[in-house]
Amino acid sequence: MKNPLVSIIVITYNASKSIEDTLDSILSQTYSPLELIIAEDHSPDDTAIKCKKWLEKNGNRFVKSTLIVNDENKGISANSNIGVRVSSGEWIKIVGDDLLVPDAIENNLKYAIETGNMIITSRATRFSDSTNEILDTIPSDYYQFPKTNHEQYLAHIKTRLCAPSVTWFYKRELYDILGGYNEYYRSLDDMPFLLKMLKSGYSLSYMPKVTLMYRITQTSLSSSKGKTGKQKQPYFQSRSGYYHELVVPELKKNKLYGVLLRKNLVHFLFRKKIHSPDNSFMRYLYGICFTILAKFENY
Repeated sequence: MKNPLVSIIVITYNASKSIEDTLDSILSQTYSPLELIIAEDHSPDDTAIKCKKWLEKNGNRFVKSTLIVNDENKGISANSNIGVRVSSGEWIKIVGDDLLVPDAIENNLKYAIETGNMIITSRATRFSDSTNEILDTIPSDYYQFPKTNHEQYLAHIKTRLCAPSVTWFYKRELYDILGGYNEYYRSLDDMPFLLKMLKSGYSLSYMPKVTLMYRITQTSLSSSKGKTGKQKQPYFQSRSGYYHELVVPELKKNKLYGVLLRKNLVHFLFRKKIHSPDNSFMRYLYGICFTILAKFENY
């Protein structure tokens, strides 16, 4: 039986220092056939040039390889859609500036076939970009992944579903059914997509294997250090809009008013932190309060 084509879409922006490592991790995959699509989101650095040179050297490893350079910066959600819509694989894997473990695609596809599910999530090991130090692995060993659609849905709107989107591996059919990523939330591709998916009756299958090394940089949204308010505002605007427009109605519908109160406090403190002057005492005070409250919102 012929193996199905898997499309790996690399969405990249200002990744000159890491893009070759990311592409090398894709080159090292044990699975074939693979299609590689690189969607470069109008970076001011030389990311696009490095991608072009890398493809000239390694492009023959893939059934098809394509580099798309946007004529303007479109944001994470739109860039993801651009990459997926150009691809032709039966299965989709989106990668940012992270590293796939060598058997990531092979294990994902095997598990998807075994479970008969359309979307798989797995584990990611986070590492420091500056030191290469291993920080942790998510989900943690003790995390109990919700199994039913309703359990996953409730966990998601409570912000207690640990299903890192960097690990997702899904069928193109699911993407087409859901209509892709919501570009209204420019810097937030994963949470609106997941909410729509769960509300449509689809569920995640959890594979308890590490499939990706998740890069944490000083300016990444996952880092707790080195971020200025200005850097985080676009992400906060997308996340705040998603929360108020999509999540709040779901919490009210399910009468989760206690969760709603705590989440409102978290968002209030987060907003205060973001818009406080950089290096101000109040910004760090709000940050401490936000961190404490956020512990009650996440596993």
